Amino acid sequence: MTLPERFIPPHLRASKPREASGAVQARLVALAKGLDDVVKLNSGDPDLTAAPVAVEAAIEALRAGKTRYAHGGVSELRAAIARKLAQENGYTIDPDAQLIVTNGSAEAASALFLSLLDPGDEVLSTDPAYTGHVSAITTARGVPVMVPTSGDALWEPDPAEVEKRITPRTKAFVFANPGNPSAAVYRRETLAALLAIAHKHNILMVPDELFERYVYDGHSHVSMAALPDAADRVVTINGFSKSYCMTGWRLGWVTAPLWLAPTLAAVRYSLSMTSATPNQWGAVAALSGAAKPYYDQVWRTYGERRAFFYGAFTRMGLTQRPTPGAFVGMLDIRKTRKPSAEVAERFLTDGRALIWPGTAFGAHGEGWLRISLIEPLDRLRMMMDRLEPVVTSMLAAASRGG
Repeated sequence: MTLPERFIPPHLRASKPREASGAVQARLVALAKGLDDVVKLNSGDPDLTAAPVAVEAAIEALRAGKTRYAHGGVSELRAAIARKLAQENGYTIDPDAQLIVTNGSAEAASALFLSLLDPGDEVLSTDPAYTGHVSAITTARGVPVMVPTSGDALWEPDPAEVEKRITPRTKAFVFANPGNPSAAVYRRETLAALLAIAHKHNILMVPDELFERYVYDGHSHVSMAALPDAADRVVTINGFSKSYCMTGWRLGWVTAPLWLAPTLAAVRYSLSMTSATPNQWGAVAALSGAAKPYYDQVWRTYGERRAFFYGAFTRMGLTQRPTPGAFVGMLDIRKTRKPSAEVAERFLTDGRALIWPGTAFGAHGEGWLRISLIEPLDRLRMMMDRLEPVVTSMLAAASRGG
């Protein structure tokens, strides 16, 4: 018996860091190392940074000695999140009893599934999926069950497809809204139908709203927790990484029903006790009115990139019907008639653009590339100049049947 066989449980032996998972992604990363001036649209890490007032507040907290434990979150941050949820998301919570500040939304998901799952319990998610949700489920010894989605339906799941996959072992359905990798923005009627399924089958709904600010084309983000009869059935994951450009600050939060929150808080405490206190003071400032003009500009910046990006590919002949969300999303490459992995490699080698194939996020990502608009417009324009002959060549070959 080897040491891994002796000490590492079978469900963890094949686990790898998410950034290194997948042979295709590893191959693309290796190829990129040998190329100059690659435009990298493969990461979910925003290139824009936190609001200056948030940075200054964290620095001031350090100088003022605000560095002691803050279990569950400093009270000022919990109050600020509760105000934000009431004003922007349309639902109210008790910040002392229902809200837990975590080390990013990833820890929130891990703590949640460790709280809910017995070995073999099932959690539904979407295909394509946010891989962090899948790994959180499997680490908790749960079984992810994937619900197919389609770009032709703007990646929203069909509630009937969700319901037909529910078994006696199903505990929850976790989904990103707005979507990651898809940038899907769930309509109110879809959320209501999913909530009705939760009541009918005695399961939980777990929306992850980390990208909630990046919604365009006249659409609005709707929080499932704001719907009638959601209070005991919805656990919402959110955080500061994406909408507030604070990925490295490692701050998230989870709001839970009163019956679940104490268990969730205890499990979270066993994972990391608390989040960095100075960072929490920075997050208080990020939620303040003083930071709003900065984040309004962030929204406009990613919107400009989104409009340029999809417009450029449409003009090349790869017609796009983008989802309302960003700054991640899916690029429709079906007209090339080539597998996603092959197109991704061609874009890299011939156009020096590093973009993940949609199949890195599930089988239903075939025919798509997953993009992340984390390069400025001048870099995106340069990338399009490189890619235009590549796309033209691929479309010509497709028209010839090649």
